[in-house]
Amino acid sequence: MNNIAQNLHTAKWQIMERYLANHRPWQYLRDHTHAVDLAIGALWNKIFGTNSPLALLATGGYGRQELYPHSDVDLAIVSTDELTENQKNQIIIFTQQLWNLSLSPAIKSGSLKQLCDSAQTDLTADTAFLESRYLAGSLKKAQDFQAAIHIQRDNLSFIEGKLLEMQQRHAKQPALMLEPNIKNGAGGLRDIHTMMWLAKIQNLNSHFEQLKKDKIINQIESNLLRNSHRVLAQIRIELHLAAGREENRLIFDLQNTVAANLGYGDNAQQAMEQLMRQFYRASKHILQLNQIIIPMLRGRIYAYYPRITHEINEYYYHINHQIAAKNKQIFTQKPEHIFGIVQELQRHNDLHSIAPQTLRAWWNAVQNLNDDFYNNETHRIQFLQFFQIGTGITHTMRLLNLYGVLAKYLPDWDKIVGLLQHDLFHIYPVDDHILMVLRNIRRLAIDTHSHEFPFASSLMQSFDKKYVLYLATIFHDIAKGRNGDHAKLGVADAKRFAADHKLPENDGELLAWLVEYHLLFSVVAQKQDIHDPEVIEKFCQIVDSTEKLVALYLLTVADIRGTNPQIWNTWKAQLLATLFQAASRYLAGEHAPNRQHIALNRQKQSFELLKQNFSKSQIHQLWQALGEAYFVYYDDDEVAWQLPEILENLNDSHVQIRAKADHLHIMVYMPNSERLFTRICRVISQQGLDILAAKAMITAHDFVLDEFVVQLPDYCSSDDCVNIKHRLLKKLIEFTQGKQDIRSYTTKPSRRARHQPIAPRVSLTPDTERNHWYSLDIIAINRPALLADITEVFAQHQVRLYHAKIATLADRVEDTFVIYCENLDNPNKELAFKRDLLAMVNL
Repeated sequence: MNNIAQNLHTAKWQIMERYLANHRPWQYLRDHTHAVDLAIGALWNKIFGTNSPLALLATGGYGRQELYPHSDVDLAIVSTDELTENQKNQIIIFTQQLWNLSLSPAIKSGSLKQLCDSAQTDLTADTAFLESRYLAGSLKKAQDFQAAIHIQRDNLSFIEGKLLEMQQRHAKQPALMLEPNIKNGAGGLRDIHTMMWLAKIQNLNSHFEQLKKDKIINQIESNLLRNSHRVLAQIRIELHLAAGREENRLIFDLQNTVAANLGYGDNAQQAMEQLMRQFYRASKHILQLNQIIIPMLRGRIYAYYPRITHEINEYYYHINHQIAAKNKQIFTQKPEHIFGIVQELQRHNDLHSIAPQTLRAWWNAVQNLNDDFYNNETHRIQFLQFFQIGTGITHTMRLLNLYGVLAKYLPDWDKIVGLLQHDLFHIYPVDDHILMVLRNIRRLAIDTHSHEFPFASSLMQSFDKKYVLYLATIFHDIAKGRNGDHAKLGVADAKRFAADHKLPENDGELLAWLVEYHLLFSVVAQKQDIHDPEVIEKFCQIVDSTEKLVALYLLTVADIRGTNPQIWNTWKAQLLATLFQAASRYLAGEHAPNRQHIALNRQKQSFELLKQNFSKSQIHQLWQALGEAYFVYYDDDEVAWQLPEILENLNDSHVQIRAKADHLHIMVYMPNSERLFTRICRVISQQGLDILAAKAMITAHDFVLDEFVVQLPDYCSSDDCVNIKHRLLKKLIEFTQGKQDIRSYTTKPSRRARHQPIAPRVSLTPDTERNHWYSLDIIAINRPALLADITEVFAQHQVRLYHAKIATLADRVEDTFVIYCENLDNPNKELAFKRDLLAMVNL
């Protein structure tokens, strides 16, 4: 055993040294696989003997001889009949020894029938067995297994399953990320493997050169696939070596190391940019070829029946929801058909894609385009029509970007393709971010998506110049990477486009204005005091019309959501909506007094009401106790309700409940103490009530003033409501008097939630204006005392809650919290906080 381990260690070291000297990925993978083959073969013979009736096969990536430094070693052990106890014990020993060799075995074992049965119900296992390669033991048994697997495989079901897997992977990563997954992301290694699997089940040699000889792909496509595969394989090897473990994501922490090891650039940032550009280029080529090669491979064994074909016009015909050109040379002979075929896709809802042979011809023609393509008046009319029609605009622009047409048409688009954004804010390259923003704003215009953002959707659907907004998304970041203010630089691009495409003067001016000020709404909403009338006035001096306000608001909503899904939350939505409403009133002529004046007026009105029943000295004492923030934090209705109740018991605990329609409004006023908010939540939860909203404030004299909105049970009669209110009031009073011992208790979600669970999510977004302030969003399965359990975690991490908005949707909750904590800027403490929250909501 020691000799096997020593030989493997030495071989691995030599292979790695050789790789570091020449960086040849295929040589590394072959040599590494061979070294592991030798070690596993020797270990097998030592444990099972040379005449074992069992067969050992390499499967998956290991079977494919694509074994990366820290990848799992996929194996299959096949027997004629069910394994004996002795064989099971041998396999246990074998597995343990593989771990001792610092390998990561993933073993499937059993009789030939058992393994075949597992492949029928497990697509992943069937795919791994497709790559099986004999290692040791009974050669005949291995061959029998491979033959049985091949005979039983339903090729059509296999293809459909692998394509569904690919669609699901792409759905999780619809655009190229700044921290891409080299293996499973869109345009990653798995996409290449999918092409190879579809070829292999048809008894085709999946090597690219052989696929070229079989006329599945041409020479250019073969070269692109081979080079792209090499780039991704090399990056994945470097990732494993740099991380010292299996790591398939090109994360920020490792990008500089990988780039340096591959010899990119003269400095760290330049090297990293070159690395990422290399990756994006390879990934893009895979995505391009994916849409040509996979349909062709699929079509070799499966065709729609009946075959539906009909003529679209003199140039194109419809074949099973695809558009095909009658003459494949038309794109070279008549360049207007570069856009023309895409226009047909946009116009016909029953057309889903371009037929693979036509797509190949179209793409080849795109490579030969030059500046004349943009300067042609027909092409300009066609391009503008994409946006004026609007339908399918997201798909259209993604198609044109993927195959390089946008870079050929728009003069400055090529500069932003794959361009990274070093702001720790955007998670997409610039071109993909732009198309995500376009997608977001287009969804606002579609009625079936109105439920996602009702207010923004209603504005968009009634906005007359939708095409200008679509164009604004294209140009708002087109000047990124030019060493200047991209908003200002982009104005020139927008103005030139408007002039060249003969936009009406007002539309061209609106387009240029939106590009120039596309950051204004976000900056004002998130970094300025939007309750200050002076801020609103200055904002409206720039946004001087309702048309501009609506357009800028919609562009901002789409832009923020297109930067990083994790940063969009209800807190930001509320900020944007508040600014929009305030600006709307201002532009309508309703000029509000300043914020201090509003708070002062609220305080004066309160004084006039209170002095009817209280002395001036009592009222001034109340003002001192509450502090200056009180009249800013609470609205008129809350102030009118709270102050008389508090003044009655300024230095004593007090509870008040008022019923409103189908909910209760609760106020708890008492001396501050540890975990107080959490314990109040438990009192409410123990009464079987759901909390809809909450506020938490600590006064100047260290009392808490907590407010809750509590949902009453469905179909609650008026008598029941009174009883619930009185029972809850009694429990809360007892709590404030220290007469009730509140303990946590374990609860379970509903039966439906247990059988149809959702994955919990915790999203923490720092406030860009105030240090140590955060917006926390939690999505989880609803259960009793959930809010109390969450705030228990707050207390453990010294997190102070100021506001909570609770959205309960049957068995699902979507909670938003505004919190304060001085520790969460430490990444380790933030991770610990999120981990504990996830553990709590998963109870």
